[in-house]
Amino acid sequence: MMNSIEIRNLKFSYGLTEILDIPALTIAEGEIVFLNGPSGSGKSTLLELIAGILKSQSGSVNVCGHNLSEMNPGQLDHFRAQNVGYIFQSFNLIPYLSVLENIQLPFLFQKNQLDEKELLHLVKSLGLIDYLGRAVSQLSVGQQQRVAVARALIKKPKLILADEPTSALDYNHRENFLKILFNLCRLHKTSVLFVSHDLTMSKLFDRTVSLTEVNRVKFESAELL
Repeated sequence: MMNSIEIRNLKFSYGLTEILDIPALTIAEGEIVFLNGPSGSGKSTLLELIAGILKSQSGSVNVCGHNLSEMNPGQLDHFRAQNVGYIFQSFNLIPYLSVLENIQLPFLFQKNQLDEKELLHLVKSLGLIDYLGRAVSQLSVGQQQRVAVARALIKKPKLILADEPTSALDYNHRENFLKILFNLCRLHKTSVLFVSHDLTMSKLFDRTVSLTEVNRVKFESAELL
C-alpha cells in the first residue's frame, strides 16, 4: 500500500527561526490521522509544506507518490488541484457567492468535469440540499463549515488537510461534523490529516500523532506560526 504522506529529514525555518525538524513521518493511504500540538508548534506550517504551499529547505516531502521538493510552482499548483483538499480554520469561502458556486470553485482550476451525481450525494450527506442558492454569508458557522467540506471533497482528492476547522463549534457539533467527514472520506479511501490542539477529539481518529514528539524543534512560547 502506498503512503499518502512520507516525510524524511524535513527542515523548515522562517529566517533564522527554526520551525520544523522532522526525521520521519508517514501516513498510510486511507488513514485518518489526528495531529496534535499546542499553538505555535508548527502545525499549520507543516500542513502548508504537505500541500506544497511552502517548500522545505532540506529533506523530502512525498505526497501521494510525488516528491514535492522536486516540483516547480506550476507543477505544485497542478498537483494540489488534482490531489489535495484543504479545509481551513476560517473556511475561506467567498461570501457573495452561493453555496453551489463555492462548492464548484475547485473546477475553475482543473480540467476535470464536475460529477453531478457526486455533487448531489455530497450536498445531501452534508444537509446542504436546501441551501444551494443561498449566499454563504447567510449561513450559520456550522453550515459554512459543511460547505467548506463539500468544496474540499467534490474533486475526489486523495488527501484532505484540515487546519482546526472545528474550533468554532461546541463538542457535540464537532463530533457530529467529524463523523460525517470521516464517513465520506472512508467511502472514497481518502486520507485525512487533521490538526488541532484539542485532544478530546482524538478518539474518533485511526491514530494520533504528537507534533512535539516527532519534531526536534522545541518551543517555549505560544507564538502563533
